[in-house]
Order: sequence, then structure tokens, then C-alpha cells
Amino acid sequence: MAKVLSFPGLKGGFAIGLSWQHEEAQPSKSALRARALDLGRNHRWCAVHESAEGAVQSGFCEPIENAKPAGLKPLAAIVAGQHRQPWMGLFHLRGNLYWYIAVRQGHAVIAGGDRVGTLEELNPIRDRHRALGEWTEIEGTLRDLATMARVSKGVSAMRDALTGPWKTKSFTLAAVAGVMALIAGGWYWYEQQQEAEREAQLMRQRAIAAAQRANEAARQQAVPWVEIAAPTDFMRACRLAWDRQRLADTGWALAGWRCKPATSTALTIETTWKREGGVADNAPGVLSADGNLATETASAPAAFLPSSHAVIASADAQRAIWTYAQTNGLSLQLTMPSPLLPADGKTPVDPWLVMSADIGFGAPPWLGPGEGIEAVAGVRLTEISYEAVNQTWKGTAKLYAMRNGASLPARTE
Repeated sequence: MAKVLSFPGLKGGFAIGLSWQHEEAQPSKSALRARALDLGRNHRWCAVHESAEGAVQSGFCEPIENAKPAGLKPLAAIVAGQHRQPWMGLFHLRGNLYWYIAVRQGHAVIAGGDRVGTLEELNPIRDRHRALGEWTEIEGTLRDLATMARVSKGVSAMRDALTGPWKTKSFTLAAVAGVMALIAGGWYWYEQQQEAEREAQLMRQRAIAAAQRANEAARQQAVPWVEIAAPTDFMRACRLAWDRQRLADTGWALAGWRCKPATSTALTIETTWKREGGVADNAPGVLSADGNLATETASAPAAFLPSSHAVIASADAQRAIWTYAQTNGLSLQLTMPSPLLPADGKTPVDPWLVMSADIGFGAPPWLGPGEGIEAVAGVRLTEISYEAVNQTWKGTAKLYAMRNGASLPARTE
């Protein structure tokens, strides 16, 4: 069900909850009318939007009570280009009501990617979309939407596809000729003005698109795993952090330790402390409700270079990581991503997939268990952890691999 949002200081309303579809070119009024009839006469309100990259879409919804289409703009068309693609956003509206948007190549809203509902209704949709590939996930509130809605220039208002914006009345035959002459003159002037405005808007969009195409080309070359530290570099940085880690602090003993990459120059170290005769005043970090545990978060320096571009086919990657685990006598739990939905021919899918791996090192990985992990193409450690209660060392990782029959885009040097 479509809804209308309004924001203080902004004229008009903003429609959410439209059904979007891809268009090969700007659709005519008759084409929009036909699509509305295909969807059902209740989906008569429509919007047409062309992104800066040239992706044309039409969106439809049922008439919204106490609103007029000419006073509404489609919010999805406004915010789609305001984050790096591909991205999905979940925005809290009120109570248990949220708005979900999903945007991929061409900054186009994907099918089912403009929905309003509860978390119970939206989470299954988000899970299905996650199977399409890597996403940047964003959460926000009405305040965030209000900020993005201010950049609505160039997005056209909605209209009624079945009636159109103009209506005529019946007059006597004697008056028809004069009225038609006036209408023709006014219509010609209106069309000229509209054409000039469309040309100016198109020139602005082309200028923006030129820069965004360059950014998109660079994004396609910069596959996600290249931006994540290589396993040996990450283990080396965690070892330095562990060597500086204190094991006790004024009656509080180290209970758990986690090392995670934060940026190319920093790690995040999360330490859990257990009270061993100490008092709350001396607890490192944030004290738990029962006063017996404390959690401390700190940063540690690192220096990560971009890692290897190489990945291999999914079946080969699974074989390689199991070989590494079995060679070192390690436990391994490997989880495949959710299966892809049936392709609609319009929603682009990344040529790679991401498997999740949980590795039981048994000992600090830099003392032997991590040896050979670098030979597994596409594996990237995302956490190394230690639990004092059973003195176990574990690792979590992402294993990037190519989908069956897929290949990476050609690299440009």
C-alpha cells in the first residue's frame, strides 16, 4: 500500500510504496495507460524517472486518499542516486512501520525495492534481495529522509495514467472553433516551455552522468575483496595488538578478546573482562548490569595494502579451503549464500558470491594454524577471537568465489 510522507519546510508530498519496472526508453502516455491497465485500474497513478546514468523506470501505485498525484513526487526516484550503488535502505517511519528501498546498477530501483510495512513483512524481502550479491546496507529515520528529499530537483511529479492531466468540456458547435484556436496557441507555448525545460534538465543529467559513469567503471574494477586486508597481513596486525594486550587489570581478568579490521590503518579490539576479586570502580570499559563483567573497545594501528584481485570458481574455492583446514587439523564450518531468485532479466547480479566460514584455530593463528590460508584464493579473515574460559582461538572469514560460468570484468591498467 502506497503512503505519502511530508516534511517540514518542503512543498508537496512524497509517495512511497510504488511498483517499479524498467523501460527501454521514455514511455508514451498510451504506453503508461496500457501498463496501468495491465496492473489493474487501481494502479493508475504513475511516475517516470530517468537516472543520471540513463536508466529509465516507471512506477505505479493506487490512488492515495486525500492526495492528488500532481502534488506528489516519488521518493524512491529522489533518494536512489544519493548513495553508492548497490545499496538497500531501511528507514523507520513510526511505531513498527518502515520504508524499504533497494537500488542496483544504474541507480535504478529493483523490482520489489520500494515497500512500506512492518519488519516482519519487509525482512523476507530484504533476505531475498541479499541473494543478488553484495550490498551497502543503510538504516535511517524520517529525519534522514527529509534531508535527502530536499534534493528533489529534476524529479517529475506523479500523474494519473488513465485520465491524464487535462480534461475538456462540451460546448456548442459555434464556440468550438474559437476555443480550439486558443487552446492550440496556448498548448504550443506550453509545449515549447516544457521542451526547453526538458532540454536543460537533460544537459544537467548528462553532465552528472559523465562523472558517475567514470565512478561506476572504477567501482566495477574495485571488487569488494580487494579492499579487505589479506589474511596474513590481518593476522600480523592482530598479533601486534595481542602482544600489547594486558591479561589482568586491578582484580579484573581477561575473559574474551576480538580483533576486527576497521579501516586500512586501524583495527577494532573488543575486550571482555571478568571480575576476579576487583570492584566496579576499577572495571575497564562498560560495566554489565550484574557488575561482574565489563566490555572495553579500543583501536589499534594497522597498515593494510589492497589485497589480491584473484578469485576462483565456487567449487574450487570450497575444495581449497577444506584442504587448508584438513591439512592443519582445524575445524571448519562453511555456509553457502542463499540461492538466487529466478532472474527477471532486469536486475543485475554480481558475478561473484560470498561464502561464510567459521574456523576453529585452537591456538593463535600466527603461531601455526594460520599457515597456508593465503593459498586459498578469495578468502578474507574478518575476525580473530579468543575465549579464556576454554582457551580457544577462532576465526571468521568471507570466501569470495565466482558463480558458475561467470567471470570478472576485464581489468584496465
